[in-house]
This record gives sequence, structure tokens and C-alpha cells, in this order.
Amino acid sequence: MLPLRRSLLLGAVSAALLSPAAAAPRLIVAYPPEGHRVAYDHVILEGSVSPGARLTIGGRAAEVAPDGLYTLWWPLSPGLNTLRLVTTVGGESSSRVLHVTRTVTAPLPARPTALRPGSLTPTGRMEFWDPAGDSPAERQLEVSFEGSPGGRASFRVGSGAPQAMREVRPGRYSATWVLPLGSVFDQASVTVSLTGQDGKTVSQAAPGRVSTGTGPATATQLAGTVRGLGVNEAEYSLTTLDGRPLLYPREGTTFLAVGRQGNDLRVRLAPGLSALVTADQVALTRGLPLAAQPGPLVLDPSGAGGTGLEMAAGTGDDLRVRVPLGGARLPFTLEQSAGQLDLTLYGAPPLPTPGELRDPLLVSAEVKTLGLDTQRLTLRLSAAQGWGFHAGYEGNDLVLTVRRPPVLDPLRPLAGRVIVLDPGHGGTNMGGAGLLGLTEKYLTLPVALRAAELLRAQGATVILSRERDDSVGLTERDLLAEQTRADLLVSLHYNALPDGNDPRGIRGPEVYYTWPQAQAVASAILSELRARLPELGIGAGLRPGANLALTRPSTQISLLVELAYLTDAGNVRVMNSPGGQEKLAQAVAGGIAQFYAAQAAGR
Repeated sequence: MLPLRRSLLLGAVSAALLSPAAAAPRLIVAYPPEGHRVAYDHVILEGSVSPGARLTIGGRAAEVAPDGLYTLWWPLSPGLNTLRLVTTVGGESSSRVLHVTRTVTAPLPARPTALRPGSLTPTGRMEFWDPAGDSPAERQLEVSFEGSPGGRASFRVGSGAPQAMREVRPGRYSATWVLPLGSVFDQASVTVSLTGQDGKTVSQAAPGRVSTGTGPATATQLAGTVRGLGVNEAEYSLTTLDGRPLLYPREGTTFLAVGRQGNDLRVRLAPGLSALVTADQVALTRGLPLAAQPGPLVLDPSGAGGTGLEMAAGTGDDLRVRVPLGGARLPFTLEQSAGQLDLTLYGAPPLPTPGELRDPLLVSAEVKTLGLDTQRLTLRLSAAQGWGFHAGYEGNDLVLTVRRPPVLDPLRPLAGRVIVLDPGHGGTNMGGAGLLGLTEKYLTLPVALRAAELLRAQGATVILSRERDDSVGLTERDLLAEQTRADLLVSLHYNALPDGNDPRGIRGPEVYYTWPQAQAVASAILSELRARLPELGIGAGLRPGANLALTRPSTQISLLVELAYLTDAGNVRVMNSPGGQEKLAQAVAGGIAQFYAAQAAGR
């Protein structure tokens, strides 16, 4: 554990490292770590040397700023690269040897004909339990492999006839197979064959197997897997067939399971719409899910009907719309736009036309059939700015909950507001590497602590996810905001580029959010960062639609602020200086205050 006192002194320590009085020679390599492997022809090489020192790498002069910071886009040769770094100042030198491997998959030669081991797909079992109900796209199987270029390739499933494959690029062969209706397979192998330029033919079976039959089943989300009301953990999400996130289940949600792809079950949400769910998050039973029996929509009276968790979180005064389904727990998605929420139900018959639902926040409720077994409920709201929402099952009903706008004092708009500030990373989670060797977890904390002071001085209740160098899980940070009935969850981070990205010129702030309700406060914080710290650079700005653990929670406004880049020397100077940390904290607090002031003024 890092004592709080030491955390607050990090800026001063960093400034001392930049001082010409620091001991020489100093040589810090912040990234990459020793023995790093990268699949690109360059690597980001960053760190610092003593101010005024020279740096050579393999005898080649490297560009270093006068204060000793360096960020390099260093070329790599295929295979092992031994980089000898030498820094010299005042006639003294120090050195370090760094080993970085550039992984390169060399193409197979045209002769002799060969297949690359481990390149064949499918790699997992493919099971089609209800092919008659699948569309052709849902009965597809991708077959591919790498082998000698310039050959003729084919594949067959089980004892079926060979089918041609295309060479989509030199040495890469691919084909799409559609399961024929009425066909029966039981653990059938997928065998590929390649006839090369030397006239020889080689064949090999892919690891995956193909099966049909058994009929559809019911997959039920296991008890205890879904935490919180609107945390939306990626671990339990359902994805499209190409891996994009689609929906977040609730405990007991039932799905029509119609197949298996490797470790995932394929579930049919509606005709022609399949999704993948990890098999170990559901219980599988034979038979069809319980059919929904929709009833008229009703409103809960204020303060009534909440679950124990909701009532503990103080959500009794929220707008709560009940959708009776007769006990069926159907999968659904939620979408938000300005003044509107759309709930899409899969596997549902048409919903009754809503009657008049009287509530100051609710302008109208409309239902629409989007397609067979797909219904949409649209709530049009009187407030354009959203403050939080979620949906879940209570007994026989699906309940859609919407937070009401807070009552704000125009003279003290932050009074009574609950804000969770989350200093990113901490404990065993180091975060990105900085040029001075200080990792992200040390740099976010002082900014969050100071921003909390500034917000508290304006009447806000500020809760910190950590106040020292503690390990805190991502979901625990989300649950803290949800269970304390926070208005905002603001997570503070510093950006770092992944391998394969040229760092030169990439700098400045970025603000990420998933739901439109976070756009206004994200814009306000970004504006303050740009105005107070123009030296950071303009940055990439707003990043809507993010799929991040700390932006997905919907029970309150949630966003993640990347204050600056750890891979830019100018940004690092700001984040490591006490003056820079103060301005960053003022920008975060100022943006939040600006957002509430605008809301209080009705803008």
C-alpha cells in the first residue's frame, strides 16, 4: 500500500527528477518491458535520461528533449532485437540492454506443398440444433487455412463432396459453407486438401466438428451472475455472431438455444437474429422457454414497488413502468436518445396498446411491432437530459426505471449532488507507463483528491473509489456509484497507445461515454481541459458509444476522462508537475460545476 502522503508528493518527486540537480547519469526505460514481443515493425520506446544527456541506441543517436524525456518510434528487424541504450553526460555514461522480439510469420514456400499447423478452422465444435428455423446466414460455417501459395484447395464436411476454396491472399485459403437443410451430421470432421505447384496433395482435418439435431433448448442466466441494476458487465454480455456487444442479460433471463459454436451457445432472439452467449453463464434445459403473456403497462405509485436493492439505493421516487409478461424473462436491449428510451423485447408477442399513463416525467408511452417476436416500447420523456435508467425483472413483470431530474439550486447547483470520482487503476493494477517511470495509478490519485476538495467546497458530496494505492475491481467501482445513488461516476485516467501505433503527435484529452445522457457533462469537462491546459493539445475530444466497464453503467451518468497521454513528453511534463496537477483537477471540477450550472439555469 502506498501511503497517501507519498501519493500527494509524487508531483514534487517527478519535478525533482526533471531538475538538472538530479544525479547523473540516469537512464529510465518506461516502455517496453524487457523481453517484450510485438507483431509490428516499430515499437514505442519511451523513458528519460538526465537533463542535457545524450542517448544512443545501438550506436545511433536518439532524439531527447533538454529535460531528458524521450518518446521514440523505434524500428525493429524481424526476430530478436538487442537494443543497447547508452546515455552520456558530464563525461560519465550508463547503459542498459533491452531485448525486444518482432514476431513475424514467414509465408510457407511454394514447394514442397504444406499446410501451416494450427491455421485450420473451424477450431471448435459447430452444432446446429434447429437448422429448419435458421436463416442461411445462421447455418454458415467458415473454413480456412494457410498453406503453400499458388495451389488448388478444397474442403469437405464428413463424407460430402469436395468443394472449392479461394486463395484470398498468397497462401491463405477460405470458403463459406452453408449447412444444407435436411442434412444429418454427427461429429463430422471438416477436411481440407491442398494440391501444390509440385503436384503433391496434402490433407488435414480441422479441429472443429459439425453436428446436427437434438432440437432447441432453453438457456437460463444463472443466479448470482448479474451484479447491480445497470452495471452491464462485459463478462456476461451477449454478442452478435461477429463479436459485437448486443445485450446485457438480467438474472433468470431465458434464451432459445439453437446451437453451439465452440465454448458459446448460439441463441435465437428472433427469426434471423442470433447471438452468442458463453455456455458457462447459463443453465441448459430441454424444451422451450416460458411463453410471454403481456398485460397492460402500469406505473408504480411513487415510492412503491422497488426491490430491496433499489429501495436501499433510494430509488423509490423514480419513474417505474411495469411491463407484465406473465413470468417470462425475455431478453431485451435498451437504447437512449435525447428525451427518449427504447426497450426492445425479443421473443414477445405484441404488447397491449398503453392507456393513459400520468406522470410529470412521461410524455407518452408507445408500443410497436418491429418483426415477428420483436416488440419495442418507447418512452418519450419531458426532460431532454437523462440522469439514469435501468430495467430488470420483478416477479412476473419487467420494470423499466428512469431517474427523475434533480431539483437544483441556481445559486449553489452542486449542493446535495453525489459524485463518485474514480482515480483509475491502483494497487496491483499499475495502468500505463509514464516516461519518468511513474505508472498511471500514481498520477490519477492526486488529481482526483484535489478535484474532490474543489467540488466539496461547492456543496457536493464526493465519494472516492480509492484514497490511496488500493486495488479496486472495475465492477466494485461501478457498484459504489450505483449503491450510493450517485448522480455522476467520473473515472480519471491517462492515455497510453497500444503497440503498433506511432506516438508522434498523439496528445491531449479524450472523454469516453456510452450513453447520450453523459454527453453534456463530458463536453463541459473537455471544454475546461482545453481552455485551462492548451499546452496539452486539443486531443481527439469526445468518444461516444464507448464499450468500457466504467462507461457502460446506466443507473447514473457515467464517463471516463483520459486527461492526457503518457506517451507524449509535453503531456507528461504537465501531469508530473504540481502546477499541472492543480490545473487538471480544476478542469475536472470546473467542467462538472459548469454542467450543473447549465442544468440549473435550464440550458
